[in-house]
Amino acid sequence: MLKAQPSANQEKPQYGADKSPKQATTDARAAMSAVIESSHPRDDVALWWLDFFTTNGRKTENQDSLLITTCLMPHLSQQALNKQNAYTQPTMLPSSQSKAPLLVLMADGVSACQFPKQASQLVVNTVAEKITLALSKLASVSPERQHPTQAVSVDFDDDQVAGIIKMAVNKANDMLYFPQTYQRVPPLLSTLSGLLCVGDRIHLFHTGDSRIYRVGPDSLTVLSEDHRIHRGQDKGALSAAIGADGQLDLQQSVFTLHQNECLAIMTDGVYEHIDDVELAFELCTAATQMGQRLSEIPSPPADFCVSQTVCEQAFAEGSHDNLSMIMLSMNAMPTLSNHIENHIEKLDTHAKPEAVIHDNHRYQLTPVLEVGDSIDGFTVVSIIARTARSQVYWVKDESDHDFVLKSPSLDTIEDGHYLRDFLQERKIGLSLSKHRRAGESAHNQSDPNRLQVTESTKASAHGIGSGLNVSGLLRYYPVPASTIYLYHLTEYIEGESLRDFIDRHAPCDVWQTYDLLIKIAMAARVMHRNYLLHQDIKPENVLLTKSGAIKLIDFGSASSSILKDSTRPPNGDLHYAAPEYYTDAPKGVHSDLFSIAVIGYELLTGKLPFGSQELMNPQQALVMPAKPLREQNVPATSQQALIRALHPNPKVRYQAIGEFLQDFNPDNSTRSRDPEPLIKSNPLLVWHGICFVQTVLIVLLLWAYLS
Repeated sequence: MLKAQPSANQEKPQYGADKSPKQATTDARAAMSAVIESSHPRDDVALWWLDFFTTNGRKTENQDSLLITTCLMPHLSQQALNKQNAYTQPTMLPSSQSKAPLLVLMADGVSACQFPKQASQLVVNTVAEKITLALSKLASVSPERQHPTQAVSVDFDDDQVAGIIKMAVNKANDMLYFPQTYQRVPPLLSTLSGLLCVGDRIHLFHTGDSRIYRVGPDSLTVLSEDHRIHRGQDKGALSAAIGADGQLDLQQSVFTLHQNECLAIMTDGVYEHIDDVELAFELCTAATQMGQRLSEIPSPPADFCVSQTVCEQAFAEGSHDNLSMIMLSMNAMPTLSNHIENHIEKLDTHAKPEAVIHDNHRYQLTPVLEVGDSIDGFTVVSIIARTARSQVYWVKDESDHDFVLKSPSLDTIEDGHYLRDFLQERKIGLSLSKHRRAGESAHNQSDPNRLQVTESTKASAHGIGSGLNVSGLLRYYPVPASTIYLYHLTEYIEGESLRDFIDRHAPCDVWQTYDLLIKIAMAARVMHRNYLLHQDIKPENVLLTKSGAIKLIDFGSASSSILKDSTRPPNGDLHYAAPEYYTDAPKGVHSDLFSIAVIGYELLTGKLPFGSQELMNPQQALVMPAKPLREQNVPATSQQALIRALHPNPKVRYQAIGEFLQDFNPDNSTRSRDPEPLIKSNPLLVWHGICFVQTVLIVLLLWAYLS
């Protein structure tokens, strides 16, 4: 593992109150090129450049810990590792490291605890160790690793990486929190800000009051949250830190870094003492200069020291805290479309799959298939759909089992984002299809081409695809390991879409609607429990089987609920998308619930509650039309549940699907119905009361007249 730990491994000059940071030696900073193949970079090699600086400032001890390491290097020889020294000079790494994930960590020990330096060191070392081991283990079992003696590029799933990060940080939190709780040792507390760079995908994780900035030539954006509780005009108290509690408040997000952009991490001792305008000018200027320099020369300039300049400026402004900063930049970054074009061959639309030359190192898009054509042992029985983006076929294998084969359209060869989502959909589908029925192998232990025919499958109406799971989610099967084509293999469902059902039967009875919403919501909840958001729930993506069950399909827009910032605007029909997809509001379970509520409204009334333009305009107030519901005699409690589930403010909506279903239940109308008017329940008592009141009034009027 290649590391850079200037605060931990090198003795830095202490400035003290009477010294200037100008007196520091060059050992106090480092500028390096990490993850580069050679002095002649290619299009498929990422050039990482890092500049960092750390010092104790006016404190007697530097409580900050920095760690920069390339992860996942099982192919490096020990001799190559021994040649690498600390990052005190610009360094070129061997070509086998060119595609290794890069981990950047900064921890700031909390001064209130007894050993802040030890706390920050323990955090960065633990997190780096856990992440590196987990990534290496994940890569070692990856099917892409065909040649153990060569460096390979492993395509990590965003959700997998996010889970690894969360596990590693929780391990570090446990190591700091539980000893002080159960062994009564002095408390250890530390903040943590980190970046895990996997190709052009940047995983951000953060807790505490350090900051992570995204720097462009003309923009500066704070990506991290300041975990502080403010009290009046002061800076406030730290509200989250590693070791402070058994439940860690960890911010996670994932995004793509573009060319000429930089990332900067700095402690509170730096950014608190520099004016925001000055900081933005300094960092944006540095990003512009670095982009120009890296485009002109193959290696980074050795005299670039923006981190030291910024820290010195904070020191000059009177900072009494430790000063640490890391700046990260990327150049010669591969684009997604280029990456996929290198691995996917476009076929002639008239070519048959048997005529294609097999290349085990590439995926090929499947050609246009007709009834009777075969591919990988699957024979086309019928063409289900053909669109501009995909082709869907009903196929049978050699054992006469039914499947659905879905492949990208040949027109999508230039659409790298769609092809990337297509691969992501298959990973999600397989991860959600692990459940099995008795006597059937798990999905990753069975080749669908070799499934044996049993009496139970023969008796099934449509073969192996019938009722294999009760989750309400479409089941995915692994494609043959030897395939060179890019496609999905799923169970075959004999039935109709919810869209066809609505077109024929809407408006529906409230009980029928409630039954369908329960089934759709339960399927969505399976995804939510696996930390996934469907993000495209609509009638076209809900299949109704002949037995009355439902299947939620199409996971192409699914995204991690852990990485809330990774969600994106939906594709296709926008009438079912929650309004927060067009704003910066957080997405979550309440977003999928909005889509389910729209379906419920459409089932009850045959109409949509909102137009797409209304949903896309964040300035327009959304008010659900209640008149169509009243015309269909929908109970008031069910109407109120829909109104809340369709509220434009995500915070007002239900945060759990079960709460919505409980409130929508038509049975609630009988239990919580308004009391019957007294004139109906006891009319005699009402008339007696009226007569009594009249008698009293007459007596009072007579008394007043006579007096």
